[in-house]
Amino acid sequence: MTHPIVERRRAERAEKIALAREYIGTISPSVGIEQAWVVGSVARGDFNVWSDIDVVVVARELPSKSLARADLFLAKPPGLQIVAYTAAEFETELEQRNPLVMETTSVGVPIG
Repeated sequence: MTHPIVERRRAERAEKIALAREYIGTISPSVGIEQAWVVGSVARGDFNVWSDIDVVVVARELPSKSLARADLFLAKPPGLQIVAYTAAEFETELEQRNPLVMETTSVGVPIG
C-alpha cells in the first residue's frame, strides 16, 4: 500500500501535467506545435508550492522576434512557463547541450 502523502503528490503532479497538456492543446492549432514536454521540478516530481510548470515547446509558426514570440503565450494559466523553439532552434540547442533542452530527453514528460 502506498502512503497517502505519496499518492497526494502523484495526484498533484498529474494535475499540473494535465493543466499543461490542456493549454498546449488549445494553442497548438495557432502555432503548429510539433512537440511539447513538461520539464523541471514537475517532471522530476520534486516540485513545491512555489514551483512553476515549465514547458518546452517545438512549433512551426513562431515569430522570429522574441517579444512577438512571448506575446503568443500571454494568455496562459498562472504558473505555466513556456519556452518555445522552432525545430531548427531546438536541434541547435540540443547540439549545444542547453540544459533545459537536454532535460526534455532525460526527464521531460511528453504532452503534445
